[in-house]
Amino acid sequence: MKLVTVLLVLFLAGCGSTSSSNKSSELQSQTAQVDEQNQTTDTMAYRNLAAVIYPKSFETGGIFKVKATGNKEGHVFLNTQYDYRDPRNITIVIPPEVASELEENVKMSPEAYFLKKRILVKGSLVQVKVWFSANGKRTNKYYYQTHMRVASWKDINLVGETSS
Repeated sequence: MKLVTVLLVLFLAGCGSTSSSNKSSELQSQTAQVDEQNQTTDTMAYRNLAAVIYPKSFETGGIFKVKATGNKEGHVFLNTQYDYRDPRNITIVIPPEVASELEENVKMSPEAYFLKKRILVKGSLVQVKVWFSANGKRTNKYYYQTHMRVASWKDINLVGETSS
């Protein structure tokens, strides 16, 4: 029941609907809250939702500031924090084929194109367990990352520049 309630609230907040119910409004502001001044989505609400539905995913969208980027094995990572291990971070994951299409269309690498930009993203929100390794072997230590996986280059749109 808790999962259904959280999913419903996030869906309603993501749709931007306005409800006359105080309870509904309060729940909306606690989950996928958008900062009106900066027009960014509350990343902790997304992280909390991903934790509640783990290991499942949820289709959603949001506006994020890209503070750092990365690339591994063709996958492009757009991070909302400078340290991708920061619990507040949401990592937008662009698969290799989508990154290639994006690069063709914008005429530069996705990392350079999106860095320090505000973006509107549609994708699959999921919490991922990341294992630490030592000497090439997996240890018994891990942490969680929150990913938003995009399926198409059209799922990421520029909203504006960021000041930091």
